[in-house]
Amino acid sequence: MTLTTADPLAQAVRRLQAGDRAGAASVVVKLAAEDAPLGDRWGDVARLAATLGEVSAARAAMRRHVAMDPYDTERRLAYGAMLAELGHVAGAVKATEAFLPNAPKPDARLHHLLGTCHAQLGETEKAEARLREAIALSPWPELTAVAWLTLADLKSFKAGDPDIAAMEALAAALDKAVPSALLYALGKAYNDLGEVDQAFETYERGARRVRAQRPYDGDASRRFVDAVISGFTAEAFAKLPPSGIQSDRPIFVLGLPRSGTTLIEQILASHVDVVGGSELNLFRTATMDLGGYAPADVTRMAFRPDAADVWTRFGEAYLHLLDERFGPTGRVVDKTLNHTRFVGLIHHVLPNARFIWLRRAPGDVALSCFRSHFAAGLDWTWSLADIGWHMADEDRLYAHWTSLYPDAILTVPYEELVADPKRWIERMLTHCGLSFQENLKDFHLTQRAVTTSSVSQVRQPISARAVGQWKRYETLLAPFFEAYGQPA
Repeated sequence: MTLTTADPLAQAVRRLQAGDRAGAASVVVKLAAEDAPLGDRWGDVARLAATLGEVSAARAAMRRHVAMDPYDTERRLAYGAMLAELGHVAGAVKATEAFLPNAPKPDARLHHLLGTCHAQLGETEKAEARLREAIALSPWPELTAVAWLTLADLKSFKAGDPDIAAMEALAAALDKAVPSALLYALGKAYNDLGEVDQAFETYERGARRVRAQRPYDGDASRRFVDAVISGFTAEAFAKLPPSGIQSDRPIFVLGLPRSGTTLIEQILASHVDVVGGSELNLFRTATMDLGGYAPADVTRMAFRPDAADVWTRFGEAYLHLLDERFGPTGRVVDKTLNHTRFVGLIHHVLPNARFIWLRRAPGDVALSCFRSHFAAGLDWTWSLADIGWHMADEDRLYAHWTSLYPDAILTVPYEELVADPKRWIERMLTHCGLSFQENLKDFHLTQRAVTTSSVSQVRQPISARAVGQWKRYETLLAPFFEAYGQPA
Protein backbone atom coordinates (compact mmCIF):
# COMPACT_ATOMS: atom_id res chain seq x y z
CA MET A 1 0.00 0.00 0.00
CA THR A 2 1.14 3.60 -0.61
CA LEU A 3 1.42 5.64 2.58
CA THR A 4 2.21 9.26 3.38
CA THR A 5 2.84 10.93 6.70
CA ALA A 6 -0.59 12.60 6.50
CA ASP A 7 -2.29 9.32 5.70
CA PRO A 8 -4.44 7.99 8.58
CA LEU A 9 -3.76 4.45 7.45
CA ALA A 10 -0.03 5.16 7.71
CA GLN A 11 -0.68 6.53 11.18
CA ALA A 12 -2.37 3.27 12.19
CA VAL A 13 0.56 1.23 10.88
CA ARG A 14 3.06 3.42 12.74
CA ARG A 15 1.12 3.05 15.98
CA LEU A 16 1.03 -0.71 15.57
CA GLN A 17 4.76 -0.81 14.88
CA ALA A 18 5.36 1.33 17.98
CA GLY A 19 3.51 -1.15 20.19
CA ASP A 20 0.24 0.75 20.45
CA ARG A 21 -2.48 -1.71 19.43
CA ALA A 22 -5.27 0.37 20.94
CA GLY A 23 -4.13 3.47 19.05
CA ALA A 24 -3.91 1.61 15.77
CA ALA A 25 -7.34 0.08 16.38
CA SER A 26 -8.91 3.48 17.08
CA VAL A 27 -7.70 4.75 13.71
CA VAL A 28 -9.04 1.84 11.64
CA VAL A 29 -12.36 1.82 13.53
CA LYS A 30 -12.75 5.55 12.85
CA LEU A 31 -11.89 5.08 9.19
CA ALA A 32 -14.52 2.37 8.81
CA ALA A 33 -17.16 4.39 10.68
CA GLU A 34 -16.59 7.57 8.66
CA ASP A 35 -16.49 5.81 5.25
CA ALA A 36 -13.28 7.61 4.33
CA PRO A 37 -12.50 8.05 0.58
CA LEU A 38 -9.83 5.34 0.43
CA GLY A 39 -10.75 3.63 -2.85
CA ASP A 40 -8.94 0.35 -3.40
CA ARG A 41 -7.06 0.72 -0.13
CA TRP A 42 -10.14 -0.47 1.76
CA GLY A 43 -8.65 -3.93 1.36
CA ASP A 44 -5.58 -2.79 3.33
CA VAL A 45 -7.82 -1.34 6.03
CA ALA A 46 -9.75 -4.62 6.25
CA ARG A 47 -6.60 -6.70 6.61
CA LEU A 48 -5.17 -4.38 9.26
CA ALA A 49 -8.45 -4.36 11.19
CA ALA A 50 -8.55 -8.17 11.09
CA THR A 51 -4.98 -8.33 12.38
CA LEU A 52 -6.05 -6.11 15.27
CA GLY A 53 -9.10 -8.28 15.99
CA GLU A 54 -11.54 -5.48 15.12
CA VAL A 55 -14.10 -7.69 13.40
CA SER A 56 -16.77 -5.03 12.78
CA ALA A 57 -14.31 -2.65 11.13
CA ALA A 58 -12.73 -5.46 9.11
CA ARG A 59 -16.07 -6.57 7.70
CA ALA A 60 -17.17 -3.01 6.93
CA ALA A 61 -13.88 -2.23 5.19
CA MET A 62 -13.92 -5.42 3.15
CA ARG A 63 -17.50 -4.77 2.02
CA ARG A 64 -16.40 -1.37 0.73
CA HIS A 65 -13.41 -2.99 -0.97
CA VAL A 66 -15.74 -5.41 -2.76
CA ALA A 67 -18.14 -2.58 -3.72
CA MET A 68 -15.36 -0.86 -5.67
CA ASP A 69 -15.50 -3.74 -8.19
CA PRO A 70 -18.29 -6.18 -7.25
CA TYR A 71 -17.59 -8.58 -10.14
CA ASP A 72 -13.90 -9.04 -9.31
CA THR A 73 -13.25 -12.63 -8.25
CA GLU A 74 -10.15 -11.77 -6.20
CA ARG A 75 -12.12 -9.36 -4.04
CA ARG A 76 -14.91 -11.86 -3.53
CA LEU A 77 -12.43 -14.57 -2.57
CA ALA A 78 -10.76 -12.22 -0.08
CA TYR A 79 -14.15 -11.30 1.39
CA GLY A 80 -15.28 -14.90 1.79
CA ALA A 81 -11.95 -16.00 3.25
CA MET A 82 -11.98 -13.13 5.75
CA LEU A 83 -15.51 -13.89 6.88
CA ALA A 84 -14.55 -17.53 7.48
CA GLU A 85 -11.35 -16.54 9.29
CA LEU A 86 -13.29 -14.23 11.59
CA GLY A 87 -15.75 -16.97 12.51
CA HIS A 88 -18.60 -16.06 10.12
CA VAL A 89 -18.44 -19.30 8.15
CA ALA A 90 -22.14 -19.37 7.23
CA GLY A 91 -21.82 -15.75 6.08
CA ALA A 92 -18.86 -16.73 3.88
CA VAL A 93 -20.99 -19.43 2.26
CA LYS A 94 -23.90 -17.08 1.68
CA ALA A 95 -21.75 -14.33 0.16
CA THR A 96 -19.74 -16.68 -2.07
CA GLU A 97 -22.75 -18.63 -3.32
CA ALA A 98 -24.50 -15.35 -4.18
CA PHE A 99 -21.50 -14.30 -6.28
CA LEU A 100 -20.97 -17.64 -8.02
CA PRO A 101 -23.53 -17.12 -10.85
CA ASN A 102 -22.02 -13.69 -11.51
CA ALA A 103 -18.38 -14.73 -11.59
CA PRO A 104 -16.67 -13.77 -14.87
CA LYS A 105 -15.63 -17.40 -15.37
CA PRO A 106 -15.66 -20.66 -13.40
CA ASP A 107 -12.99 -20.54 -10.72
CA ALA A 108 -11.83 -23.56 -8.71
CA ARG A 109 -10.94 -21.31 -5.76
CA LEU A 110 -14.55 -20.28 -5.23
CA HIS A 111 -15.66 -23.90 -5.11
CA HIS A 112 -12.79 -24.81 -2.82
CA LEU A 113 -13.71 -22.00 -0.43
CA LEU A 114 -17.30 -23.19 -0.41
CA GLY A 115 -16.28 -26.81 0.06
CA THR A 116 -14.07 -25.95 3.02
CA CYS A 117 -16.80 -23.86 4.64
CA HIS A 118 -19.46 -26.54 4.14
CA ALA A 119 -17.08 -29.07 5.72
CA GLN A 120 -16.60 -26.81 8.74
CA LEU A 121 -20.37 -26.49 9.07
CA GLY A 122 -20.81 -30.27 8.98
CA GLU A 123 -22.60 -30.18 5.60
CA THR A 124 -20.72 -33.15 4.19
CA GLU A 125 -22.64 -33.74 0.95
CA LYS A 126 -22.43 -30.10 -0.07
CA ALA A 127 -18.76 -30.04 0.86
CA GLU A 128 -17.96 -33.09 -1.25
CA ALA A 129 -19.79 -31.68 -4.26
CA ARG A 130 -17.93 -28.36 -4.10
CA LEU A 131 -14.56 -29.98 -3.50
CA ARG A 132 -14.98 -32.29 -6.46
CA GLU A 133 -15.91 -29.29 -8.59
CA ALA A 134 -12.76 -27.53 -7.39
CA ILE A 135 -10.66 -30.60 -8.29
CA ALA A 136 -12.23 -30.74 -11.76
CA LEU A 137 -11.64 -27.04 -12.46
CA SER A 138 -8.29 -26.44 -10.78
CA PRO A 139 -5.19 -25.79 -12.91
CA TRP A 140 -3.13 -25.44 -9.70
CA PRO A 141 -1.63 -28.65 -8.23
CA GLU A 142 -1.43 -27.14 -4.72
CA LEU A 143 -5.12 -26.21 -4.68
CA THR A 144 -6.07 -29.59 -6.13
CA ALA A 145 -4.02 -31.34 -3.45
CA VAL A 146 -5.61 -29.36 -0.60
CA ALA A 147 -9.07 -30.10 -2.01
CA TRP A 148 -8.25 -33.82 -2.07
CA LEU A 149 -6.99 -33.62 1.51
CA THR A 150 -10.19 -31.96 2.74
CA LEU A 151 -12.26 -34.52 0.85
CA ALA A 152 -10.19 -37.40 2.28
CA ASP A 153 -10.88 -36.17 5.81
CA LEU A 154 -14.62 -36.25 5.15
CA LYS A 155 -14.87 -39.87 4.00
CA SER A 156 -13.74 -43.40 4.74
CA PHE A 157 -11.94 -45.24 1.95
CA LYS A 158 -12.58 -48.85 1.00
CA ALA A 159 -10.76 -51.18 -1.36
CA GLY A 160 -11.35 -50.26 -5.01
CA ASP A 161 -12.32 -46.66 -4.26
CA PRO A 162 -11.78 -44.74 -7.54
CA ASP A 163 -10.65 -41.69 -5.56
CA ILE A 164 -7.52 -43.58 -4.52
CA ALA A 165 -6.65 -44.36 -8.14
CA ALA A 166 -7.26 -40.73 -9.11
CA MET A 167 -4.97 -39.43 -6.37
CA GLU A 168 -2.28 -42.00 -7.19
CA ALA A 169 -2.38 -41.03 -10.87
CA LEU A 170 -2.06 -37.34 -10.00
CA ALA A 171 0.82 -38.02 -7.62
CA ALA A 172 2.63 -40.06 -10.27
CA ALA A 173 2.11 -37.34 -12.88
CA LEU A 174 3.47 -34.63 -10.59
CA ASP A 175 6.32 -36.92 -9.50
CA LYS A 176 8.92 -34.89 -7.53
CA ALA A 177 6.62 -31.85 -7.52
CA VAL A 178 3.78 -33.66 -5.78
CA PRO A 179 2.35 -31.39 -3.05
CA SER A 180 2.57 -32.64 0.50
CA ALA A 181 -1.20 -32.27 0.98
CA LEU A 182 -1.83 -34.90 -1.70
CA LEU A 183 0.53 -37.33 0.02
CA TYR A 184 -1.31 -36.83 3.31
CA ALA A 185 -4.62 -37.48 1.54
CA LEU A 186 -3.21 -40.72 0.15
CA GLY A 187 -1.81 -41.61 3.56
CA LYS A 188 -5.32 -41.24 5.00
CA ALA A 189 -6.69 -43.54 2.28
CA TYR A 190 -4.07 -46.23 2.90
CA ASN A 191 -4.65 -46.02 6.64
CA ASP A 192 -8.38 -46.53 6.14
CA LEU A 193 -7.56 -49.66 4.13
CA GLY A 194 -5.37 -50.98 6.95
CA GLU A 195 -2.19 -50.69 4.87
CA VAL A 196 -0.13 -49.54 7.84
CA ASP A 197 3.36 -49.57 6.33
CA GLN A 198 2.28 -47.91 3.08
CA ALA A 199 0.29 -45.28 4.97
CA PHE A 200 3.21 -44.47 7.26
CA GLU A 201 5.69 -44.26 4.37
CA THR A 202 3.36 -41.90 2.52
CA TYR A 203 2.86 -39.66 5.54
CA GLU A 204 6.62 -39.60 6.08
CA ARG A 205 7.22 -38.65 2.45
CA GLY A 206 4.77 -35.78 2.77
CA ALA A 207 6.32 -34.66 6.06
CA ARG A 208 9.78 -34.52 4.50
CA ARG A 209 8.47 -32.16 1.81
CA VAL A 210 6.91 -29.80 4.35
CA ARG A 211 9.90 -29.94 6.69
CA ALA A 212 12.18 -28.72 3.88
CA GLN A 213 9.95 -25.66 3.43
CA ARG A 214 9.04 -25.02 7.08
CA PRO A 215 12.02 -25.97 9.26
CA TYR A 216 11.56 -26.19 13.01
CA ASP A 217 14.01 -24.68 15.51
CA GLY A 218 13.58 -27.03 18.43
CA ASP A 219 16.49 -25.53 20.36
CA ALA A 220 14.88 -22.07 20.33
CA SER A 221 11.58 -23.56 21.45
CA ARG A 222 13.21 -25.39 24.35
CA ARG A 223 15.09 -22.26 25.43
CA PHE A 224 11.78 -20.40 25.55
CA VAL A 225 10.19 -23.12 27.68
CA ASP A 226 13.23 -23.07 29.98
CA ALA A 227 12.84 -19.29 30.38
CA VAL A 228 9.11 -19.58 31.07
CA ILE A 229 9.55 -22.21 33.78
CA SER A 230 12.45 -20.47 35.49
CA GLY A 231 11.15 -16.91 35.16
CA PHE A 232 7.38 -17.16 35.53
CA THR A 233 7.09 -18.10 39.17
CA ALA A 234 4.53 -17.20 41.82
CA GLU A 235 7.02 -14.71 43.26
CA ALA A 236 7.58 -13.06 39.88
CA PHE A 237 3.86 -12.57 39.25
CA ALA A 238 3.34 -11.27 42.79
CA LYS A 239 5.70 -8.38 42.00
CA LEU A 240 3.56 -7.23 39.05
CA PRO A 241 0.69 -4.77 39.50
CA PRO A 242 -2.56 -6.77 39.64
CA SER A 243 -5.24 -6.81 36.98
CA GLY A 244 -8.62 -5.35 37.86
CA ILE A 245 -10.51 -7.67 35.52
CA GLN A 246 -13.20 -9.70 37.31
CA SER A 247 -14.79 -11.37 34.30
CA ASP A 248 -14.91 -15.16 34.07
CA ARG A 249 -16.24 -15.08 30.51
CA PRO A 250 -13.43 -16.99 28.78
CA ILE A 251 -12.89 -20.72 29.29
CA PHE A 252 -9.41 -21.68 28.13
CA VAL A 253 -9.03 -25.23 26.82
CA LEU A 254 -5.40 -26.31 26.80
CA GLY A 255 -3.57 -29.31 25.42
CA LEU A 256 -1.66 -30.64 22.48
CA PRO A 257 -3.29 -30.74 19.07
CA ARG A 258 -5.20 -33.99 18.53
CA SER A 259 -5.47 -34.55 22.29
CA GLY A 260 -9.24 -33.94 22.47
CA THR A 261 -9.36 -30.16 22.76
CA THR A 262 -11.86 -29.79 19.92
CA LEU A 263 -14.06 -32.43 21.56
CA ILE A 264 -14.14 -30.35 24.77
CA GLU A 265 -14.80 -27.21 22.76
CA GLN A 266 -17.75 -28.86 21.03
CA ILE A 267 -19.20 -30.14 24.32
CA LEU A 268 -18.95 -26.78 26.05
CA ALA A 269 -20.14 -24.83 23.01
CA SER A 270 -23.29 -26.98 23.04
CA HIS A 271 -24.24 -25.41 26.39
CA VAL A 272 -26.99 -22.79 26.28
CA ASP A 273 -24.81 -20.29 28.15
CA VAL A 274 -21.78 -20.67 25.86
CA VAL A 275 -21.86 -18.72 22.62
CA GLY A 276 -18.95 -20.20 20.74
CA GLY A 277 -15.32 -21.13 20.62
CA SER A 278 -12.35 -21.74 18.42
CA GLU A 279 -8.60 -21.31 18.19
CA LEU A 280 -9.05 -17.57 18.60
CA ASN A 281 -5.48 -16.37 19.20
CA LEU A 282 -7.01 -13.17 20.60
CA PHE A 283 -4.93 -13.08 23.78
CA ARG A 284 -1.81 -12.50 21.72
CA THR A 285 -3.65 -9.84 19.73
CA ALA A 286 -4.80 -8.09 22.92
CA THR A 287 -1.29 -8.17 24.40
CA MET A 288 0.76 -7.52 21.26
CA ASP A 289 2.16 -4.37 22.90
CA LEU A 290 4.34 -6.68 25.01
CA GLY A 291 6.48 -7.34 21.96
CA GLY A 292 7.27 -10.83 23.24
CA TYR A 293 6.17 -13.37 25.83
CA ALA A 294 9.33 -14.31 27.67
CA PRO A 295 9.89 -13.19 31.28
CA ALA A 296 12.30 -10.50 30.04
CA ASP A 297 9.52 -8.94 27.94
CA VAL A 298 7.19 -8.84 30.95
CA THR A 299 9.94 -7.27 33.06
CA ARG A 300 10.42 -4.52 30.47
CA MET A 301 6.68 -3.85 30.51
CA ALA A 302 6.76 -3.55 34.30
CA PHE A 303 9.05 -0.51 34.06
CA ARG A 304 6.77 1.43 31.71
CA PRO A 305 5.13 4.59 33.13
CA ASP A 306 1.68 3.05 32.61
CA ALA A 307 2.63 -0.31 34.16
CA ALA A 308 0.21 0.11 37.06
CA ASP A 309 -2.88 -0.48 34.91
CA VAL A 310 -1.41 -2.18 31.84
CA TRP A 311 -2.58 -5.68 32.88
CA THR A 312 -6.12 -4.40 33.35
CA ARG A 313 -5.99 -2.77 29.93
CA PHE A 314 -4.78 -6.00 28.37
CA GLY A 315 -7.74 -7.78 29.96
CA GLU A 316 -10.16 -5.11 28.75
CA ALA A 317 -8.72 -5.43 25.24
CA TYR A 318 -9.15 -9.22 25.27
CA LEU A 319 -12.76 -8.98 26.47
CA HIS A 320 -13.45 -6.32 23.83
CA LEU A 321 -12.14 -8.66 21.14
CA LEU A 322 -14.46 -11.40 22.42
CA ASP A 323 -17.35 -8.92 22.14
CA GLU A 324 -16.30 -8.09 18.58
CA ARG A 325 -16.37 -11.73 17.54
CA PHE A 326 -19.19 -13.20 19.65
CA GLY A 327 -21.29 -10.31 20.94
CA PRO A 328 -21.45 -9.10 24.54
CA THR A 329 -23.13 -12.07 26.26
CA GLY A 330 -22.35 -15.71 26.94
CA ARG A 331 -19.23 -17.63 27.91
CA VAL A 332 -16.62 -18.28 25.22
CA VAL A 333 -14.28 -21.25 24.75
CA ASP A 334 -10.78 -20.25 23.68
CA LYS A 335 -8.70 -23.28 22.67
CA THR A 336 -5.72 -21.54 21.08
CA LEU A 337 -3.03 -24.22 21.07
CA ASN A 338 0.02 -22.14 22.04
CA HIS A 339 -1.65 -20.92 25.24
CA THR A 340 0.17 -23.66 27.18
CA ARG A 341 3.15 -21.29 27.12
CA PHE A 342 1.21 -18.26 28.33
CA VAL A 343 -0.91 -19.68 31.16
CA GLY A 344 0.74 -17.49 33.79
CA LEU A 345 0.21 -14.31 31.79
CA ILE A 346 -3.39 -15.24 31.00
CA HIS A 347 -4.08 -15.99 34.66
CA HIS A 348 -2.51 -12.68 35.73
CA VAL A 349 -4.51 -10.65 33.19
CA LEU A 350 -7.75 -12.63 33.68
CA PRO A 351 -7.51 -14.00 37.22
CA ASN A 352 -11.06 -15.43 37.26
CA ALA A 353 -10.73 -17.36 33.99
CA ARG A 354 -11.08 -21.13 34.09
CA PHE A 355 -8.70 -23.58 32.39
CA ILE A 356 -9.29 -27.15 31.23
CA TRP A 357 -6.18 -29.12 30.24
CA LEU A 358 -6.57 -32.24 28.10
CA ARG A 359 -4.08 -35.05 28.62
CA ARG A 360 -3.93 -38.04 26.30
CA ALA A 361 -1.68 -41.08 25.84
CA PRO A 362 1.55 -39.79 24.22
CA GLY A 363 1.63 -42.44 21.50
CA ASP A 364 -1.89 -41.60 20.29
CA VAL A 365 -1.16 -37.86 20.26
CA ALA A 366 2.13 -38.32 18.42
CA LEU A 367 0.63 -40.59 15.78
CA SER A 368 -2.35 -38.31 15.21
CA CYS A 369 -0.15 -35.22 14.93
CA PHE A 370 2.16 -36.97 12.48
CA ARG A 371 -0.81 -37.94 10.31
CA SER A 372 -2.20 -34.38 10.28
CA HIS A 373 -1.30 -31.84 7.63
CA PHE A 374 -1.51 -28.57 9.55
CA ALA A 375 -1.91 -25.56 7.27
CA ALA A 376 0.14 -23.15 9.38
CA GLY A 377 2.33 -23.26 12.46
CA LEU A 378 2.97 -26.48 14.39
CA ASP A 379 6.17 -27.05 12.45
CA TRP A 380 7.29 -29.56 15.08
CA THR A 381 4.78 -32.06 13.64
CA TRP A 382 6.81 -32.94 10.52
CA SER A 383 9.31 -35.13 12.37
CA LEU A 384 8.72 -37.88 14.92
CA ALA A 385 11.79 -36.76 16.87
CA ASP A 386 10.59 -33.14 16.91
CA ILE A 387 7.18 -34.32 18.10
CA GLY A 388 8.85 -36.19 20.95
CA TRP A 389 10.96 -33.24 22.08
CA HIS A 390 8.04 -30.82 21.82
CA MET A 391 5.73 -33.08 23.79
CA ALA A 392 8.35 -33.49 26.52
CA ASP A 393 8.49 -29.70 26.80
CA GLU A 394 4.70 -29.57 27.00
CA ASP A 395 4.84 -32.03 29.88
CA ARG A 396 7.22 -29.69 31.70
CA LEU A 397 4.86 -26.76 31.13
CA TYR A 398 1.91 -28.79 32.39
CA ALA A 399 3.77 -29.69 35.59
CA HIS A 400 4.82 -26.06 36.10
CA TRP A 401 1.43 -24.41 35.60
CA THR A 402 -0.62 -27.00 37.47
CA SER A 403 1.68 -26.62 40.47
CA LEU A 404 1.13 -22.84 40.40
CA TYR A 405 -2.61 -22.82 39.69
CA PRO A 406 -4.12 -26.11 40.92
CA ASP A 407 -7.54 -24.57 41.53
CA ALA A 408 -7.82 -22.77 38.20
CA ILE A 409 -6.78 -25.75 36.03
CA LEU A 410 -8.88 -28.90 35.69
CA THR A 411 -6.98 -31.83 34.18
CA VAL A 412 -9.13 -34.06 31.96
CA PRO A 413 -7.62 -37.41 30.86
CA TYR A 414 -8.93 -38.14 27.36
CA GLU A 415 -9.22 -41.88 27.96
CA GLU A 416 -11.33 -41.34 31.09
CA LEU A 417 -13.48 -38.75 29.32
CA VAL A 418 -14.47 -41.11 26.50
CA ALA A 419 -14.99 -44.00 28.95
CA ASP A 420 -17.24 -42.01 31.31
CA PRO A 421 -18.36 -38.82 29.54
CA LYS A 422 -21.21 -37.99 31.94
CA ARG A 423 -18.90 -37.86 34.94
CA TRP A 424 -16.32 -35.71 33.21
CA ILE A 425 -18.83 -33.38 31.58
CA GLU A 426 -20.30 -32.74 35.03
CA ARG A 427 -16.83 -32.04 36.44
CA MET A 428 -16.03 -29.62 33.62
CA LEU A 429 -19.30 -27.76 34.03
CA THR A 430 -18.80 -27.47 37.78
CA HIS A 431 -15.25 -26.22 37.26
CA CYS A 432 -16.49 -23.56 34.84
CA GLY A 433 -19.53 -22.55 36.91
CA LEU A 434 -22.00 -23.79 34.30
CA SER A 435 -25.25 -25.60 35.02
CA PHE A 436 -25.65 -29.23 33.99
CA GLN A 437 -27.59 -29.89 30.77
CA GLU A 438 -28.70 -33.34 29.71
CA ASN A 439 -28.38 -32.51 26.00
CA LEU A 440 -24.59 -32.16 26.23
CA LYS A 441 -24.23 -35.90 25.74
CA ASP A 442 -25.51 -35.24 22.19
CA PHE A 443 -22.89 -32.56 21.52
CA HIS A 444 -22.20 -34.05 18.07
CA LEU A 445 -25.62 -32.83 16.91
CA THR A 446 -24.83 -29.18 17.67
CA GLN A 447 -24.82 -27.14 14.48
CA ARG A 448 -21.78 -24.87 14.48
CA ALA A 449 -18.66 -24.28 12.48
CA VAL A 450 -15.65 -26.40 13.50
CA THR A 451 -12.46 -25.13 11.93
CA THR A 452 -9.85 -27.62 13.15
CA SER A 453 -8.63 -30.91 11.71
CA SER A 454 -11.02 -32.70 14.10
CA VAL A 455 -14.05 -31.42 12.19
CA SER A 456 -15.25 -34.92 11.25
CA GLN A 457 -14.65 -36.59 14.61
CA VAL A 458 -16.72 -34.13 16.66
CA ARG A 459 -19.74 -34.75 14.42
CA GLN A 460 -19.88 -38.28 15.79
CA PRO A 461 -20.97 -39.61 19.21
CA ILE A 462 -18.21 -39.92 21.79
CA SER A 463 -16.25 -43.13 21.40
CA ALA A 464 -13.15 -44.90 22.70
CA ARG A 465 -12.24 -46.35 19.30
CA ALA A 466 -9.29 -43.96 18.88
CA VAL A 467 -7.71 -45.08 22.16
CA GLY A 468 -4.54 -47.11 21.67
CA GLN A 469 -4.35 -46.74 17.88
CA TRP A 470 -0.63 -46.01 18.15
CA LYS A 471 0.02 -49.67 18.87
CA ARG A 472 -0.58 -50.52 15.21
CA TYR A 473 2.43 -48.31 14.46
CA GLU A 474 4.47 -49.24 17.55
CA THR A 475 7.70 -50.13 15.72
CA LEU A 476 7.45 -47.19 13.34
CA LEU A 477 6.98 -44.75 16.22
CA ALA A 478 10.31 -45.69 17.83
CA PRO A 479 11.98 -42.33 16.93
CA PHE A 480 9.20 -40.51 18.76
CA PHE A 481 9.49 -42.55 21.95
CA GLU A 482 13.26 -42.24 21.92
CA ALA A 483 13.05 -38.43 21.71
CA TYR A 484 10.19 -38.24 24.18
CA GLY A 485 12.27 -40.13 26.70
CA GLN A 486 10.02 -43.08 27.28
CA PRO A 487 10.17 -46.66 26.01
CA ALA A 488 7.36 -47.77 23.72
